Amino acid sequence: MDISVFEVIGPVMVGPSSSGTAGMARVGYAAGKFIDEPVKSINLVFHPRHSEYAGLRSHLALIGGVLGMREYDPMLKEALNIAHERRIDVTASQFTEPLPKSGLTVRVEMTQKSGKQCNITGVSVGGGSISIIGINDFDVELSSTARHLFVWADKNISEEIKNAVKVNSIKQSEKNGKYLFYMEIPLAEDENIKYNVSKINGVTKTLITEPFLTFGYVPHKPLFTTYKELIELSEKTGKDIPELTIEYELNRSGRTREEIWNEMAQTLEYMKETVNYGLTNEIKTLFGFGTGNDGKKMLKAVSEGKTLGGNTLGRAIAKSLATMEMDCSMNRIVAAPTGGSAGIVPGCILTVQEDRKISDEELIKSLFVASAAGICMYFQNASFSGMGGGCQGEIGVSSAIAAAALAYLGGGDTKTCCHAMALSMKNILGLICDRIGGSSEVPCIKRNGIGVANAFSGCDMALAGIESYVSPDEVIEALCNTQKLLPPQLRGGYGGLGCTATSRIAREIEIKLNREITLPDKK
Repeated sequence: MDISVFEVIGPVMVGPSSSGTAGMARVGYAAGKFIDEPVKSINLVFHPRHSEYAGLRSHLALIGGVLGMREYDPMLKEALNIAHERRIDVTASQFTEPLPKSGLTVRVEMTQKSGKQCNITGVSVGGGSISIIGINDFDVELSSTARHLFVWADKNISEEIKNAVKVNSIKQSEKNGKYLFYMEIPLAEDENIKYNVSKINGVTKTLITEPFLTFGYVPHKPLFTTYKELIELSEKTGKDIPELTIEYELNRSGRTREEIWNEMAQTLEYMKETVNYGLTNEIKTLFGFGTGNDGKKMLKAVSEGKTLGGNTLGRAIAKSLATMEMDCSMNRIVAAPTGGSAGIVPGCILTVQEDRKISDEELIKSLFVASAAGICMYFQNASFSGMGGGCQGEIGVSSAIAAAALAYLGGGDTKTCCHAMALSMKNILGLICDRIGGSSEVPCIKRNGIGVANAFSGCDMALAGIESYVSPDEVIEALCNTQKLLPPQLRGGYGGLGCTATSRIAREIEIKLNREITLPDKK
């Protein structure tokens, strides 16, 4: 297991969904690394629970990824048209029983110009992060941030590979007497390693793939994986959360401090750009369920003294709505950690910056605090996907990590920041994913406003010296338990708001609007 700080505060992506759009673009991009010639056809095999993939533009993201586009590329919108221009036949189908465990599993079936077939199976695990679990008939488990050497063979040559390659671990998968061996190799390793292995008797093919994600990776032991470890490490070393989080990323990525800091600084700039554009320009969401002007309406109401929640809260809500309206119009946003909850962190910290005249440097540090809060959740197997574990994994997680960031900006120490997270997270346990139709417009846009309010509540209680009776780590244990117990109908199914007459009308609107871009079924 491995996660970068830029998978918690990130990815930088085009909307509307980190799981359904950014993650799918990354799966498609990874799949494209296993072909060695142009494709003539692509078939996308979706889980039945993701049959409304067009609402999140998942198919555009996957196609664009195979064609080499990244999750932040605005040309993803045109991926299907580009495929048609290249005379690539694109279809869709569904998994049959036994179904994959995750509703966000997809198999990308690619037929190359020569007729060779390559099938890659991946999972969008939430927050834009992915896992590649299948290569043709072989089951695999790949780190998306590592460089890999793959060796196909018609017999078991594990001992020969061990003698030829000096790596920490060699994994293997066997199917019908055929073998696939794969291993993580250093980024500095040259092609000689591939050449040497290819000479082993029984080898039929070798391939080196560069990391699917660009966060860097070196074999390491995580600096911390729980809030308890984070607090104890801070007390032992006297270092605050931002410094420990940067050291965590240095340790796992092999990148320089300057590279890590500069990427987070750029991430902050993207957040600012998104908010500013959303509050000053007309926005049209993909399906029109949101007005595209709610952020501006909220800001106007605050300026006119019509709201009762206070100037800071009202303006923070306005920023969160504007960010989400940008997300749901397929514009660039920063997932934090998901597209469906991208407005909460920037809404909170950018407003406090205005009120308290806080420097960008401190804001960047607060983003590292939010990252640390999410990292500890990840290592306890919390899902950052609404379909994976309900909206408690999106709005809930985002409001909790935002609370930790706010507590830092308010002068809170490491323990205070962790309890701010816990106080916010436990207030929102059980929040279901009940989007209407297949889009992220309702209730996701306005639910970000509630997430902002929850973040400020958790922060302010923690800054007052109030602690969660249940420890921060146990709160995340409770989150994971609740996510497991939540039925599929409340994880992106048609429960909750999805059962209403309005939702049924919305689905009809979506079907009509999506008809032109929905893929034909594979014959």
